[in-house]
Amino acid sequence: MTPPPRPFFLPLVGLMMLFAAAGPLVGGAVFIPLAFLLETPSAVDATVHLSWIATLIGHALALIPAYLFGFGPALGTGLAYALWDAWAPRDAPRALAAAVIGGGLTWGQFLWLSRIGAALESSISVTFGAGAGSWIEDWFSGEFDATLQKALIASGAVAGLACAMAASLIGLSTGSRAEEGPMT
Repeated sequence: MTPPPRPFFLPLVGLMMLFAAAGPLVGGAVFIPLAFLLETPSAVDATVHLSWIATLIGHALALIPAYLFGFGPALGTGLAYALWDAWAPRDAPRALAAAVIGGGLTWGQFLWLSRIGAALESSISVTFGAGAGSWIEDWFSGEFDATLQKALIASGAVAGLACAMAASLIGLSTGSRAEEGPMT
């Protein structure tokens, strides 16, 4: 007699809800410190004294855009992680896969947002003149843009890792690895 199949849909929904609720929170909390760490050393030296106050204020303000822009990638990461959890062999790394998925989806969102920004810049250049467009390009290009890109991708990866670890701690899984007992 075979045991009844393990439910898939309810753990899938639970994982997606966990990632969608906690992913932007974790990503928003680590984004500003990661941006400070990835900035050039001279900028870090200049802002080291202000970083504690700015980080506390920034965390409160960063949660609004973190949930606005992070909800979609977090939900997608939860779905992809649930599918990976159901498909992957028992000893495959789950939390590491969630970090890769979270970083990849966040990178895709960054590319999408950068295309929107480029379209907005060209629209401003046409409407208000080349000076306004070049001001926007100078402000959001170069090292500032690269630092924010790296910090955004890293925060997506950290959020995926943290959510997968939380799911593992509470026993939320779509795979059959929870029923098999400890690995041998």
